[in-house]
Amino acid sequence: MKKLICIIPAAGAGKRLGLGINKAFAMLKGAPLIVHCLRMLNNTELVKRAIVVLAPAEVEDGEKLLAEYQQEYFSELPFSVVAGGKERQDSVANALATVSENDGYIAVHDGARPFAGKEVFIRTLAAAEQFGAAIAAVPVKDTIKVVDTDGSVVATPMRSTLQAVQTPQIFQTQLLKQAYAYLSANPTAVTDDASIVELLGHKVVVALGRYENIKVTTPEDLILAENLLLQEKNIS
Repeated sequence: MKKLICIIPAAGAGKRLGLGINKAFAMLKGAPLIVHCLRMLNNTELVKRAIVVLAPAEVEDGEKLLAEYQQEYFSELPFSVVAGGKERQDSVANALATVSENDGYIAVHDGARPFAGKEVFIRTLAAAEQFGAAIAAVPVKDTIKVVDTDGSVVATPMRSTLQAVQTPQIFQTQLLKQAYAYLSANPTAVTDDASIVELLGHKVVVALGRYENIKVTTPEDLILAENLLLQEKNIS
């Protein structure tokens, strides 16, 4: 199985976490959240290089901070830091511009998801190698309602057809570059990288994620993340 370049968007303000700082730097059991994410990527043994995207004002300090933790947490994972843009898609585009390779595969993985794990990366990469584009996702457990602006239910999709999308999202390098070139020429708002590839009419397939692969967004998520880290420590 080939190794990946991994783009890690982590330039968001993290307002819902309520810490007043970029949530990538939120401390979690002795290290910033982004460091735990890089440790997880290091432990997959599938990532040959990580490109961390931070807000422009955070790049210099962020690079120094990550260098301080590298030896202990992700010693075998080379990294670089680039400045993000206004929206998430702009941040990924900035990172993608630093990738000179046209072959191989690129993973885009949220900096606030430190629990994806090796098996999810293996499954998603295997699907990407077969179809060119693959995303991690898990079946939705709850019934989902579509509501209008006044809160009235207008539809109830079949739960069996719904998946909650996670990262990693893995693509052939050339395909992802082609998708972002299309987006640059045809600007539109998207919520994930798979949506950009879908604009090309390219098939995107789903690989099984894991319910523990949470995205730390709210204070409650931070508590859950601490518990997950404790479980990992006890297992290891």
